[in-house]
Amino acid sequence: MWLFVQIKAVLITPLTLLFVLFPPAIVAIPFSLQRRLKIVCPAWGLFSRILLRYAAEAKVDIHRDFRSNSFRTTPAYGLYIANHQSYADIPLILSAFQVPPIMKKEVMYIPIFGWIGWISGAMPVSRSRYDSRRKVFAQTKQRILCDRIGVQVYPEGTRSKDATPKSVKEVKRTLMVFAYMEKIPVIPTSIYGTRGVLSKYGTINPGRHIGITVHKEIDPKDFATANEFCDACWGKVIEGHDQMKAELGPLNES
Repeated sequence: MWLFVQIKAVLITPLTLLFVLFPPAIVAIPFSLQRRLKIVCPAWGLFSRILLRYAAEAKVDIHRDFRSNSFRTTPAYGLYIANHQSYADIPLILSAFQVPPIMKKEVMYIPIFGWIGWISGAMPVSRSRYDSRRKVFAQTKQRILCDRIGVQVYPEGTRSKDATPKSVKEVKRTLMVFAYMEKIPVIPTSIYGTRGVLSKYGTINPGRHIGITVHKEIDPKDFATANEFCDACWGKVIEGHDQMKAELGPLNES
């Protein structure tokens, strides 16, 4: 049974990539980013749901408090933040909403997947290089303020070692402070259980129960200082994670 699951995942992943994501990405190439996103976002959602359901055999709970479901096909304006547990976070987020992410550059080197990510507006960053981080910050400002397109980021900077969100004091606040200064809404997103989907060897642990909660947007105008705003945004991520942990059980993160 275990071997069958691994073989199935190895077959489903590239086939879905080629037949679900690749064709719309080819069609989208000549257009502006706004138009490309309207073409490729539904494909990313379908791709992710197939991976989670048939390759990982995961049971997925999706909860949304967001103001509208329109962001499922057109990325809504705002900064989307989430905790980070595993590579499985990517399809889980994309199954709930499709917003171009800031992504470490190594992911962009994955054949076909990285190229389609670039077509879809993903912005690669090298965390160890200041010039790379500075460039991505400028791109983010342009993307949100001028293009009016949402951006998704993991403020923890990397995957959590113990699968639980870092404390408010440990996360990177640069983009949240920017959102506060520019009056940009922040949409906190809580992820739970994805660490258990993949083993440390990269194999599938089938049948895991995972969850994602997309919280209602937080408006900077409701806060007196940037610190209060950042604390509220990340606090919501932690609150949603802990609530799902209480509902789904702690063994999902092992």
